[in-house]
Amino acid sequence: MNSVVIYGANASGKSSLFKAVTTAVNMVRRSNTLQVNSKLPVIPFKFDEDSLTKPTSFEFTFVASDERKYIYGFSATKDRITEEYLYCYKSAKPSMVFERNSENNPEYKFPRASRVKMEAASKMNTPNKLFLSTASSWNVEETTVAFEWFSESVDTFTEAGQLAGMALEEYRKDEEHVVQDFTQELLREADLNIRRISVSSRKIPEGAPLPVEAIIVQGQMLRPNPSDQYEIRIQTEHEIRSPEGITKTIALSLEEESRGTQQLVYFGPFLKETFDKGKVLIIDEIDSSLHPFIVKYLIDLFRNKNINMKGAQLIVTTHETTLLSLETFRRDQIYFTEKDTETGITDLYSLDEFSVRKDENIQRGYLLGRYGAVPFLQTEEVF
Repeated sequence: MNSVVIYGANASGKSSLFKAVTTAVNMVRRSNTLQVNSKLPVIPFKFDEDSLTKPTSFEFTFVASDERKYIYGFSATKDRITEEYLYCYKSAKPSMVFERNSENNPEYKFPRASRVKMEAASKMNTPNKLFLSTASSWNVEETTVAFEWFSESVDTFTEAGQLAGMALEEYRKDEEHVVQDFTQELLREADLNIRRISVSSRKIPEGAPLPVEAIIVQGQMLRPNPSDQYEIRIQTEHEIRSPEGITKTIALSLEEESRGTQQLVYFGPFLKETFDKGKVLIIDEIDSSLHPFIVKYLIDLFRNKNINMKGAQLIVTTHETTLLSLETFRRDQIYFTEKDTETGITDLYSLDEFSVRKDENIQRGYLLGRYGAVPFLQTEEVF
């Protein structure tokens, strides 16, 4: 499955789903940086009194770099990890890598073959740290592949605007211009009349005043190291033909381009890395500032086996209903979120749960409310 789209009304839980995934991924990545008394970034479901006192649970099923399927999950409160487990499919049935139950006293279970080194790593763990991260930091090979999937094979963005600062840093480091060339081709294929982009960066000497124009125009002063600051500028070049038939090249700063063009430029580095490494890219509201045709073009990149040769995956939320077609997606690639107005609980389900004909107009059916996940608007006059 190369892509998944998620639809739903505003406040139906789409963004909360992505925030939960982002929180869990970051907890795995940053677990080893925690102090013993550090609080964990979990927020319980506040619409249910029982949930306020219960741990929050996460579970991931994924195929890692060793081409094996893994199941990893954990439960946590703000103070401690209460449960954690990792299973690996070496055959048709999952094999336990480890299990941990820390609701009261920490209890670990390990296979006999890896028990000695696993037990040694468990003694280095603390109640608020994930054993997956701790064991991997101590070079326990049975956990390392799964940990590397979280640290290297999935990128999540709870909003597309988060891409800007990180994208600029990738362009700054792009000495061979491979990212720049990829983005140029991306912009050409998107028919934006941009023939070339150029990137320049300047390290600002320590203690020197920051350039006012860079703060106002670019809006990003990047600090890869605490003492380093850079001014980064991106220019686009357009070929324009005058009424006299003379072709001219006109340069614009990225800030003079549309928000949609800027967004594509910021997408460039992450799309390239996703395709190069076969990663999972998760973006909330991918359609922000982008024309429906451009959104479809981005999704089609993941369907193109000549581009997506390593099985990269895209998971997005969108309100763009023109994408809803069985020519673009299978039924199990289209998901919906619907919130129960009485309990506040969000239900996530796929189009595959409905009896849908191959020639059915999915867009029309969704807008008519056949699959739920649309807002119920009061039509009576209220003012």
